[in-house]
Amino acid sequence: MNSQMKNFAWSTMDRNKLTQNLEEKHFDLIIIGGGMTGAGICREAALRGLSFLLLDKNDFAFGTSSRSSKLIHGGLRYLGNNQFKVVRESCTERNWLRNHFPNLVRPLAFNLYSYEGYMYSPQKVKIALYLYNKFSDTFSKFKNYAKPKILTREEFLEMEPNIREEGFVMGGYYYDNNVDDARLTLETIKESLFFAKGKSIALNYAKVDGFETNETGKVIGVKIVDKISNQEYSAFGTQVVNATGIFTDEILQSQSKYIRPTKGVHLVIKNERLGNHQAFGLQSKEDGRFYFVLRREKYTIIGTTDTDYNGDLNNPICTKADADYLLDGVNFLFPNAHITEKDIISTYAGIRPLVVDPNAKDAGEVSRKHVIIDHTNGLVSLIGGKLTIYRLMGEDLLYHLVKKNIFPKFPRNHMKKKFSMQPFIVGLKKEEFDNIYSKGERQGIYPKLDDELLEDLHRQYGNQAFEILEDIMKNPEKGKPLIEGNNFCAAEIEWICDHELAPHLLDMVCRRTEISLFVHHTKSQEIASKIATIMGEKYGWDNTRVKEEIQTYVDYVSNWLWF
Repeated sequence: MNSQMKNFAWSTMDRNKLTQNLEEKHFDLIIIGGGMTGAGICREAALRGLSFLLLDKNDFAFGTSSRSSKLIHGGLRYLGNNQFKVVRESCTERNWLRNHFPNLVRPLAFNLYSYEGYMYSPQKVKIALYLYNKFSDTFSKFKNYAKPKILTREEFLEMEPNIREEGFVMGGYYYDNNVDDARLTLETIKESLFFAKGKSIALNYAKVDGFETNETGKVIGVKIVDKISNQEYSAFGTQVVNATGIFTDEILQSQSKYIRPTKGVHLVIKNERLGNHQAFGLQSKEDGRFYFVLRREKYTIIGTTDTDYNGDLNNPICTKADADYLLDGVNFLFPNAHITEKDIISTYAGIRPLVVDPNAKDAGEVSRKHVIIDHTNGLVSLIGGKLTIYRLMGEDLLYHLVKKNIFPKFPRNHMKKKFSMQPFIVGLKKEEFDNIYSKGERQGIYPKLDDELLEDLHRQYGNQAFEILEDIMKNPEKGKPLIEGNNFCAAEIEWICDHELAPHLLDMVCRRTEISLFVHHTKSQEIASKIATIMGEKYGWDNTRVKEEIQTYVDYVSNWLWF
């Protein structure tokens, strides 16, 4: 077992230590925005010995980076828009992540199919699968999980017997990947801090409330309001980077608009209700837009919509109209399912930080490209892009700064493209996990546990799962499910309290775990009470604070309960 991060602690209980002497430090990079983009920049910096200060006004991955379709994918549908570079880049990054973070980034088969009069003819299906494989594996160091496969009508319907048979012609499938987007963000930040060896700091609930400038007006630092302690600080660095995604225009306070925010919503239901064995892409009957039906272990995630958004960027919600739109297409493709609002376990909504494109009329037409902008005051912004290529985005940003002579050139091997395509420290293949666990269980180091719980712990925590297993061995009660029907247990909540900066209950249930997705909304009060009690004991919360945290989560869930 790789135990490099075994003693790594980054806890809310140590938060005051992180802010001590903050104003006396000088960082190579100050990064505003603790989503996937900011996390990627941190990792690129840390791998090359640069120090960083990462700040987010909310929690890490609070915005887009915890509300995506939770896919690491090449973007097959972008082939239809001739975005070949985006597809190639995305496939390359996807393959690296699946190979080097195998517990968190796991293969998912996607069906591509043809109906009479549908957007994909049999010829288009075959061409798309052929091109997607070529863009993925040709001249690539890392390959996809498996090659696409073409199926006859009979073979496809045998594999997916619950879809509409009328008008069905043929199909095939290819592979992309499931991921917990928020955990990918968090593990990237944690690994960056580990590589930084104490030189760097990452703080959530630290709002940038202005910039520090020198006599020429150049930005040399930021003014910070700590929303936990209510303290105000200033921090200084060689380069300040804006990586705030959907909040870019808010940070820049410019008359020019850089971001076209679009809303995407998702529904979560039990997989047994729909019966899809693999993932589907489908075309809405209403307006022809494309969205997914995603198999995710025992669940199915349906989404996403893609519509322009002008509401509160902090609190987008799935409305009844959004849900009806998604369910209409799903019930057409799966005619015997009859999915209704009563089947919904949870919903979530996110905002995409798309770069303004004056030539794109429809939100779905906007490119997923990323852009680096040098502002006149010395600030640099990295905007746009997509989850899958976060490493590439961070690399491009860092090399851009080197070319501007902001930093001296790194050693030659550090300047190579894809230098950071290295394994994640906590990554662990399932067979390796099983071997270590079996040996430890025989030796009495680890407890005998249900296979499903073991699989969940491995998937989410990689080799960190063994620390949780050791705790359960000492106290078997901590390994029991906190709520019937789900495997979330007290041991993982306590481990997160000790190792991951999670000041609030919402952080724990929405971003450190996937509790908010997979625990039925009718049980929100129950699960919140149990977890808030555990966190309260760890953090020393009084009864008033515990009740406030519980109510905040209950209110969060009730925001989308229109039925």
